[in-house]
Amino acid sequence: MSQRDTTSSVRTGDWAATVLEWLGEKALWVGGGITVIGIAGLIFYAFKFSSGGYLEKELSTANNYIEVLQKMLIAGVLVFALGMTARFWSDIALPLTLFVLAVALFTATWWMEALTGQAGSSENLAVANKAIASLSLAGMYLGAYAIILQVIDAYARVKFRVIYGSKGDLVKYGKGVKEESDYRNVFMGKCWQLPFCRKFVREQCPIYHSRRTCWRERVGCMCEEEVIRGAMEGKIIPKDAVAAAKFIPYNMKLPPSHKAERCRQCIIYNEHQKHKYKLMVPVVFVAVGLFYVGLHAQLLESSGRLIQKFDTSMNKFTFSAGGDLAHDVAIGPGNGILEEIFLFCIMMFVLSQLLKLVEFCVFRLKI
Repeated sequence: MSQRDTTSSVRTGDWAATVLEWLGEKALWVGGGITVIGIAGLIFYAFKFSSGGYLEKELSTANNYIEVLQKMLIAGVLVFALGMTARFWSDIALPLTLFVLAVALFTATWWMEALTGQAGSSENLAVANKAIASLSLAGMYLGAYAIILQVIDAYARVKFRVIYGSKGDLVKYGKGVKEESDYRNVFMGKCWQLPFCRKFVREQCPIYHSRRTCWRERVGCMCEEEVIRGAMEGKIIPKDAVAAAKFIPYNMKLPPSHKAERCRQCIIYNEHQKHKYKLMVPVVFVAVGLFYVGLHAQLLESSGRLIQKFDTSMNKFTFSAGGDLAHDVAIGPGNGILEEIFLFCIMMFVLSQLLKLVEFCVFRLKI
């Protein structure tokens, strides 16, 4: 009975994963298609009305089409982002890719103005600028989604790596070895203080008796057969650390790069890297926190300037009730709430990227 329940749950999980993958792929293509149509349409109107004279009826019709394209683009980028998330959830570059696309759309108020030339009458430019502002607005929505996704992805990655290290990756040496029941998992300990060092080998291991670590000497119980042979033969190793070091079976046939690669694929070294990751994550949090607190006034001032600059640019692309361009009015410093929220989002993005960098260095580069 229990066997049938387990099989049923596995099948349910497979079915759900298949459906999610199918929906993600469809959303990716549909959202991508709508996004391309929206961007192409808005760029078309931006170029068309950046110069030349058009009748009021044509301007009104274009305004209506731009409003439709704006809604299409916002919906398209969000559906596209959801499809990308479902399709490439575990990819480390997913949030960054969406954020780069968001920045490209968000900064349309700068690069589109340079491309279009802005040489027409105020009525024509009002239509062109509305199309440009629609691109920037879609980038704002996508950027907010990308930052939220960054935080969620970083949390999931930290949780997985703290528990499993790189067990999800290929571990060649020691794969399938169980943790010792009476181990002392010493934080940042030596190889023989970690749970995968087998007790029957440790008692006859020259690395243990010399109080060294296998990844420093490039010799270990998971990769060097001489260590295992000595343990199985009951080879006596001196208790003195200096004398025991002379019994370390260094492999002179392999180049240093090959022996270093053995360490990277060893389950014991992976446990050591997991400890290193647990140490580095709080360090990153503290470093970002100190940076935020120590330079808070300067960062807040810079955030305010960026918001004012963006607001001034957006005001150029904002319409009054009569269809004319609105006056350039900056939002001013206000009470600092908007600047604080903007700064917090940027810091969360930086924190997420730093955590991914630490993960890459610790579990991919094996630094």
